Amino acid sequence: MSYTRPTANRFFEKIRRLLTVNPESNTGIPITGTYRTPAPGSQPKTYKRPLTKHSDLAQNYYYDRDARRNFPRLAVYTQNDVAKLIAVSNAKSIAAEGSDESTQVANIPEDLSLTEIIASAPTFYSPEKLPPLPGRPLYKWKNSEDSIEPYPGFVHLSS
Repeated sequence: MSYTRPTANRFFEKIRRLLTVNPESNTGIPITGTYRTPAPGSQPKTYKRPLTKHSDLAQNYYYDRDARRNFPRLAVYTQNDVAKLIAVSNAKSIAAEGSDESTQVANIPEDLSLTEIIASAPTFYSPEKLPPLPGRPLYKWKNSEDSIEPYPGFVHLSS
């Protein structure tokens, strides 16, 4: 028995087989009550949301959850703060080369001048090793030998 076609009496079954192109096919319309029982909407709800720390409303305040007023906060750094950060990073880079990091960081004084720290920082560039200039490409592109020019003789004027 097919789940989409009920059994008809023999007379109508013979007529159906004579009039159809493929007598073994079914109509495709499922019989009520035989397909997907129980129906998906009638199944009991078994899922229960797991409890998290955010489930407790006493500890999950609205102002913590409200992102509309989550403005960026202003951070102010003085020159002394920036000098300390540069000095600590220099001390860590020196410590990575072999000396003890804790003694290097502990030897940084409280009152630092930013110009003195920048002057005493290791130089990354020298007259022999200059930084890259903007607008000057570091790589010269070469056309491939196997590429075909799309418009031979066409002169492209770049602005």
